[in-house]
Amino acid sequence: MVAGLFGLMVLAACGGMSADPAQTAPSSSPGSQQAAAPCRVPFTDFKTTGFISYPDGTFTADPSAAITPDPRRPGFAHTAASPVLTGVAGNGNETYDWKFSRWLPAAHELVSPDGSQYAYSELIPNPASQGLGGPPPLGTLIHVVDVATATDHVVYQSADLLSAAAFRPEGIYLFQPAGIANTVRPFYVWLVDPSTHSAHKLLGGKIVGPGTSALTAGTLWIMATDPSNPKGAPTLLRVELSDGSQSTWYEPTTTFAGFLGLDGLGRPIVSTFSGTNGDPGTTWIVTAASTTHQIAEAGFSAMAIADGHGVWLSGNGLFLYTAAGALNKVSNVVGGSILGACG
Repeated sequence: MVAGLFGLMVLAACGGMSADPAQTAPSSSPGSQQAAAPCRVPFTDFKTTGFISYPDGTFTADPSAAITPDPRRPGFAHTAASPVLTGVAGNGNETYDWKFSRWLPAAHELVSPDGSQYAYSELIPNPASQGLGGPPPLGTLIHVVDVATATDHVVYQSADLLSAAAFRPEGIYLFQPAGIANTVRPFYVWLVDPSTHSAHKLLGGKIVGPGTSALTAGTLWIMATDPSNPKGAPTLLRVELSDGSQSTWYEPTTTFAGFLGLDGLGRPIVSTFSGTNGDPGTTWIVTAASTTHQIAEAGFSAMAIADGHGVWLSGNGLFLYTAAGALNKVSNVVGGSILGACG
């Protein structure tokens, strides 16, 4: 199984930033102060997968979400529904595709913008390793799967160990090394053009990882450790993929923080916690370098999903932060993961 950098929460010390005084507290009960159109949020509590209806907050399991391990390929899984689709196994590696009204065995970030395809990466096994920590894999295959037909194409092959990170209009982003490491290493970002089966390196050897990350066109956001202080707290960096230049946008000091992803305007969302018993945390949108806007007097623990309704957040319940600046509690479900936009 290839472990992607998306979806992993990095805890870091944080604080010492200017804050926008405007803030909105969450509503006290599910379903209050709702404004957006009714829809269903794809969701899993890691035991059952289905939908949370908005605005009433009811969870309904969906049997068609079943995904089973692929006995022929360790670390991979396939859908029970036909046509059978294959992807990387693991919690959170599932998305509901509204275009085709079906579940996909791929993380939300790896589905193409039009919903017609998804990507996944596969490390090429080394027969000599025998699964005992011997020689490393022989390289990586990057697959693109057509949702309508289940046709699986290898669009790129490399001798490097890579991990598919995001499928965007400009191509498929790959990270190297292929997974989260316990030590700071040189970090690379590649961009694959699936139509030409070619790739080029966007970021070459900058030490900006490991950490939770998100991508927009030309920009990598990553909560990363300072290579000069590898035991210190990570900070939120904005890295320009055109030249590798980086700037610090969120610098922790004394409390814990987690990077949740980006809002609909491409701005980072961070939750902070003091570590004190009973502290619910605080959630912020980072509007500019060292400037935050508080959106919740509560912290969240899973990656956020932005769509036309606003930003969906999961932690001590499912919440929607709307474009009007209201934070509404939709459901009391605790934990779990949001598996796509509300539709």
